[in-house]
Amino acid sequence: MGDLKSTVTSIANAIPGYAGYHAKDQRRDADRILRERLTGQYNAQRDHLTRIQQDAVRAKQLALVSDLESANQQLSRFISRLRVAPSGYAGWFDAAQIQEADLDLIYQFDASLANGVDELASVLDKLQDALRAKEDTGAAYYALRDELDALNQRLDARQEFVALGKRPAPSASPLGALKDKQIPAPAGANPYEQLKLNDAISFDKTDYLVAGRVTYSVASGTFYAYLLRDRDNQKWLRVGPNNELAVADEVQFSVPAPMPETISFNGKNYTVAEKGAANVQVEGASGNQSGSVNYHRYNADGGARLYVEDWGTEVRVQAGNVVDPFEVKLYRKL
Repeated sequence: MGDLKSTVTSIANAIPGYAGYHAKDQRRDADRILRERLTGQYNAQRDHLTRIQQDAVRAKQLALVSDLESANQQLSRFISRLRVAPSGYAGWFDAAQIQEADLDLIYQFDASLANGVDELASVLDKLQDALRAKEDTGAAYYALRDELDALNQRLDARQEFVALGKRPAPSASPLGALKDKQIPAPAGANPYEQLKLNDAISFDKTDYLVAGRVTYSVASGTFYAYLLRDRDNQKWLRVGPNNELAVADEVQFSVPAPMPETISFNGKNYTVAEKGAANVQVEGASGNQSGSVNYHRYNADGGARLYVEDWGTEVRVQAGNVVDPFEVKLYRKL
């Protein structure tokens, strides 16, 4: 009972006029007060998101503007759902007595939605700070998308329980506390460096799965190439060096020997930007293999890139262009 009482107290303090659901004749009013209060608070956060969109317009970050519009629509749908009680609530309102365990659970749902206001505000603050400081807003935008997904999942669970009596699936065993603590990725880590096989990538209106990953290790650091496949269509997502993001296709090209400092391809003149030897780790459907490769990366105007790689038994060439991170959507496999 101690946990229940503290949960009820936290809800009552957060929402003036909210008395809880113990008394049958107060349940409709309690639910209405909860919804009105939270709707107002989430509407204030939607206004905050709209101001961030306006900042993005002024900064001419058009890709971000489009992403934020999608986020705004998702938040608006969440608020609309929160405002209106779904059908099936009559059973909850009319029950003469509710088990203590059920009361505890509904208060937990309410507390999670109330806490979500501050969580969303914090995510939006970080996104706005990154935008105004002209920093990379990718990680902050993904955090916003994850937060909106989490809010909708909380509301789904609450509505299913109150309307249908469906309890959420049991959480992981408490014995998990005995396991080694998982260390989160460091703040500011490049999300494109964390991709795994079968993660999904959306680019240029096409959805791909990550079918392969090549990790290049050189003295100055690490960079990556991901093989993306959509049925018979495939591309390469190149990540780095210096957090550069590019999308490329494999092309047929007669490579001069030795490799020159400048090269012409498809009417563009490319200049070598980096060359050397790298140790590689290649992951694919057939497993993992390691080895080495000699590589040349050529740059041309307009962000054009040409990658020439000598794998010993064959030379592969990829041609592509640098892309804005907001052109590439990541959907990680759970």
